[in-house]
Amino acid sequence: MEQISQSMEAGLPGNLEDAPRLATLRCAVSLILDVDGVLFEGNHILPGAVELISQLSREGTPYVYLSNNTTYSFQHHVDRLSRLGKSADPGVIITAARVTAQTLASESRPGACCLVIGECGLIEALELAGFEVTQTDYQKAEYVVIGMDRQLTYEKLKFASLAIRNGAQFISSNPDPNYPDGELVVPASGAVQAALEASTGVRARVTGKPALPGFRLALSILGTSPESTGMVGDQLEVDIRGGRCAGVLTFLVLSSLTPAFPPQESAILPDAIFDSAEELWQFWIRR
Repeated sequence: MEQISQSMEAGLPGNLEDAPRLATLRCAVSLILDVDGVLFEGNHILPGAVELISQLSREGTPYVYLSNNTTYSFQHHVDRLSRLGKSADPGVIITAARVTAQTLASESRPGACCLVIGECGLIEALELAGFEVTQTDYQKAEYVVIGMDRQLTYEKLKFASLAIRNGAQFISSNPDPNYPDGELVVPASGAVQAALEASTGVRARVTGKPALPGFRLALSILGTSPESTGMVGDQLEVDIRGGRCAGVLTFLVLSSLTPAFPPQESAILPDAIFDSAEELWQFWIRR
């Protein structure tokens, strides 16, 4: 907490002293990396992303990707992350779709029916886990599972609402309110979640970040302790809150979703703040 308070007193990242951030980075022997807003914005690779991944790979630092993006197929995630200059190992890619499917599979009967608001990534993960997927049969649905859906319609909301009222469990793959789509910030899964919560009066159970299942899986893959693992993310309420609940170090990268960090307006304090993945990389090679 002493490092945190030193960083907060110094103000915005441009005015922060280097020493506290370097000291905090030295504690991290592995990293959990958010993707959108840290390494990519839409299909655009952000400055420093290639250099950061290359540095981690070159020095043998373990890392995993932990993404709340449920719109892409898993192969698309692999192909997209391979654009960072190193073939992405599928084993280190954790998506909210994967976490959601695994979580529900561990507690449900085989072949349970999920009414889904979401795109191919979420549907693919649930089907691979053995679930029956529908977007209309609200009477059969045992779960309503939601993610970002760029083809959202009133009909989809109606059937999901009816299923929840009929007793289906309400599952949110992630609560991200917005998504950085290139130069635009657009509504994401959290906006769908809010609409259904308002309609039904039922709170969703969140499975992706900031919930713990993805962090537990990440730590299991990395084989490192929470105290020696850093979470790199761009959203306070999602990445940093989740990281702190998981007991890992938290590194905030500023993005279009979090363009500045006024400490007086947030009770969620990261261990260090960086302007970008590029600045994080520059600090990382100085550790």
